[in-house]
Amino acid sequence: MKDLNWYFPKSIAEAVDLVQQGKIFPHAGGTGLLSRGFTGINGLVDLSRLPLHYSKIENDSVEIGSMNTYAEAVSVLMKVDPEHILVKSLRNSANTPLRNRITIGGSIAYFPPWSDLMSALLALDADVMLIGENDGQFPVEEYVNDKDVRDKSLIIAVKFNLSNWRSYHYRDIRTKSDYPAFNITILLKQSLNKIEDCRVIIVGTGKKYSRLTNIEKYLINRDVGKINIEEIEKLVEVKFAGKRIDDPEYSSYLAGVELGRGVEQILRGH
Repeated sequence: MKDLNWYFPKSIAEAVDLVQQGKIFPHAGGTGLLSRGFTGINGLVDLSRLPLHYSKIENDSVEIGSMNTYAEAVSVLMKVDPEHILVKSLRNSANTPLRNRITIGGSIAYFPPWSDLMSALLALDADVMLIGENDGQFPVEEYVNDKDVRDKSLIIAVKFNLSNWRSYHYRDIRTKSDYPAFNITILLKQSLNKIEDCRVIIVGTGKKYSRLTNIEKYLINRDVGKINIEEIEKLVEVKFAGKRIDDPEYSSYLAGVELGRGVEQILRGH
C-alpha cells in the first residue's frame, strides 16, 4: 500500500483548504475506509480536533454536529423524544463498539447501502450544513443525488425539525449485529381517524434508496378504517441488487410484508 499523508488541522478553515485540494479525504470514525479502501486517496484529514462534536436543540429544531457518533446522537434525542425515528434506527445499528465509533457526518458522506441512518434522515427531510466548495444548508436528498454539492465540501452538521411523527424502523438482518440487507423507515401523522401525512423510505435497493410515493399516496387522506394492509404489500415494487441480496424477488416480497406490518404496528399504537 502506498504511503498516505496525514493532516491534523486545528481549524475548520484549515480542514476545508485541505479537502478542496482533491484526493484528500476527511477522516472521522474511519469505519468507512475499511470497506472503501484507499484507492484514489493521497491523504487523510483528521477531524477530531475540530469543534464539530456538539448538539443544539432550539425550539423544534435539532442540530447535531458531524463528529457525534451514533451512540451520542441517540443519547441527545432520548432526552427530547425517546420514540424519535433516529433513536429507533440507530440504537440497534451494527454493534456497540461501532455505534461508539461511526460518526453522523461520515455516515452521510459515505452512505453505505446498509445505512440505518440515511432512511430516517431522508424521511425527515433533514438538511446537511456544508462548508467548502459549497457553503450553506442543503437537503440531505440533494446532497446524496448531486455530486457537485458533495464535491470538496465538508459536512459540519445535520439539521432537522422535531415533529409529531409516529414512526417505525425495520432492519432485515440475519444476526443482531449484522448489517441489514435493507431497511425501512415509515413516518405517519394521524389526525383523528385519517392519515394526514406519510413518508416511506427503503435503503438498500438497486438505486441505493427508494421513496415509495405510491404507498404514500395510498395512505394520505385515507380513513384509518379503510386501510387494507394486503393492498399496501402488493403496492411495494422495489428492485434489489448487490452481493448482500441472495434473491432480489424474495427481498422485494419481504419488503412488502414488513412494510405492511410496520403500518399496522403504527396504527395500533405499538
